[in-house]
Amino acid sequence: MKIGCNYYIETEQLFDEGSIDLDYFKYPGLDFQAGIMNDLDAFELFCNKLTVKRPILLHGLYPAPHDLSSPFLQADFNDEIVNKLIKITKTPGLSFHPVLSKLPDGVPFVKTLETIIENAVFIKEKYADMEFVSLENCDSIRWGDLIKPEIITQLINETGCGFLLDISHAFCASRAIGEDFRTYLSKLPLKQTYEIHINGWVETDNDIMCHLKINDLGYQILKELLNECSPQIITIEYGRHNDRIGLGCPVMKPDKINDDAKKEIAEQISKISEMIKT
Repeated sequence: MKIGCNYYIETEQLFDEGSIDLDYFKYPGLDFQAGIMNDLDAFELFCNKLTVKRPILLHGLYPAPHDLSSPFLQADFNDEIVNKLIKITKTPGLSFHPVLSKLPDGVPFVKTLETIIENAVFIKEKYADMEFVSLENCDSIRWGDLIKPEIITQLINETGCGFLLDISHAFCASRAIGEDFRTYLSKLPLKQTYEIHINGWVETDNDIMCHLKINDLGYQILKELLNECSPQIITIEYGRHNDRIGLGCPVMKPDKINDDAKKEIAEQISKISEMIKT
């Protein structure tokens, strides 16, 4: 079982110091990291410096068209860009959200679901030589029926893709549909789990803020899940660009080390490493 972690300058510094070990730097982790990917020459320079240390675990296909809910994905798909992204990151596989910014307007959900399945199969077949192509579970009610466990299971079964199980997304979705968290998890296609995303969350009266330091429930759920499935990768998806609810959490910057965040990254990688050894 391999360990990934969102790339930040803090993560790289910890690795360089020998304070942590990991198998992959996951990229991008936050929106501010995607900007460099619009200039593939600049991104290649970044990758060349990073991948001599560890490969990049590529999440999505910025800046190539990659919205699985788009009926135009296959026509617009840019093989040249995608092949370059795969080459320069040295990613072992590809993972996607079923939809990006919003569900298509004025389109029946059943049609959108058909489009997502067709596009996922298209990519899976195109990159059949990679270790995996996986789909991630959505998090909130704004994604409509895509958060239902039976729909997530249908997506995985009909596409043949691996399942990228995001634990905090599952928590948010269970709250959105009013279901017990563990019951919700039990209905997901756990046996097809290839990768797990884990981060912490805080729940208020009317909000949930995720991508914080992993909480006790998160670690306990991960321990339970590892008795139900055998992921190849566990990725720590820690880090926020803001503190939306005023929690006082560390905030990540693209060019400035946050010492508190650095300590929390080291702590989480250490705990996950110990968990998968036992």
